[in-house]
Amino acid sequence: MSFLEGLRAGAIRRIQRLSVLRLIRFSCWVALVGLAVMCASILYPAPLLIIFAMSVGQVIGVVAVLCYVLSVVGDIVRGADHPPDEPGPARKFRAAGSDDSASDST
Repeated sequence: MSFLEGLRAGAIRRIQRLSVLRLIRFSCWVALVGLAVMCASILYPAPLLIIFAMSVGQVIGVVAVLCYVLSVVGDIVRGADHPPDEPGPARKFRAAGSDDSASDST
């Protein structure tokens, strides 16, 4: 196994452990913080506050978008048979004979 394959497998495992709803909520809160920073520069137009809002506010917005994209990727990796608020892989990727096999028959 090469270094890149190991890095890719580790990243997929981390994405599968995260809850999609938790990531989306975090993304929304971070976006609201970025919006507050931008609004502060409009309400109090001081030069340093505008520079702060344009640089730090943009970084905060990029973090929010990346969290949202990560939640979309995590949802795609899990598949359609997985509840969005449950961490872990989809049923088709779980090990055979796991605890969830009894709940599949209902």
